[in-house]
Amino acid sequence: MLPRGEDGKQHRGAAADEEEATATAASLNDLCATAGDAGSPVPALAPFPRVAVWAVAALLAAGLGLGALVLAVVHRSALLVVSVLLSAAVVAFLLWNAAAAASGRALRRFVDGLPASSLRAAADGQLVKITGIVSCGDVSLISSYEKVENCVYTSTILRKCGRWGSEVANPKNCCSKWKLTHAERFAADFYITDAKSGKIALVTAGHQSRVVPLINENLLVTTSRGTELSSTLKCWLEERNISSEESQLIRLEEGYVSEGMRLNVIGILSKKNGDLMILPPPEPISTGTCVVT
Repeated sequence: MLPRGEDGKQHRGAAADEEEATATAASLNDLCATAGDAGSPVPALAPFPRVAVWAVAALLAAGLGLGALVLAVVHRSALLVVSVLLSAAVVAFLLWNAAAAASGRALRRFVDGLPASSLRAAADGQLVKITGIVSCGDVSLISSYEKVENCVYTSTILRKCGRWGSEVANPKNCCSKWKLTHAERFAADFYITDAKSGKIALVTAGHQSRVVPLINENLLVTTSRGTELSSTLKCWLEERNISSEESQLIRLEEGYVSEGMRLNVIGILSKKNGDLMILPPPEPISTGTCVVT
């Protein structure tokens, strides 16, 4: 995936082109690690620190052991019953939080419930949610498969059927295991025009920015056994050295944010030197169910 070029650009020599390509690549934010597993439309977030989970598990185990000891010595099961019920409640709570964090429900509820801010009224250093129209910055992107230009965020994901030992008659069956085999996800700095105040702010989503995208990919291609792959898909696979065997069950999904689209952005507002910028939060933010870092 490459940033778009400028029409009518003059040739300035190999050295200048190489320097510009290096600078452009350094400005992009490679988010491939946030592609998640085959069932997660957004990156999975850890709802609790691992140390806290192990500490709670140790306390529950101690309570169950004490209840069993009391039952064996004095033949009273009240403490054991209370320990079992308490353990079941805590485990259910942990599982519910883990499921909500992995599916992105908690994060989406947090974003939807946060009131929209105004760039005019918000203070410097305040956590803001800005809704407005997106425009490209110095670098823009082209989506990998559909070749949509003037994008500030692109995500292309390839999945293969990973259900071992059986064939899937319907490739759209949700019970099938779709394994993530290839991901291309990039972001670049862009501008957003606040719908409330009309002011424009630079969103630093580029290189070394911690970005959590909540953009779902659209399903573009689904193949079944014996399906003949299109020339476009074959070319896309060959460019990435991915096997294009027609017997494989694959799904290709792509999402993007292009210039002119409406977007919600959450970050820390900076008003230094008269320039409006939205920066990634320096510390983790609790959504009430999980922690966003």
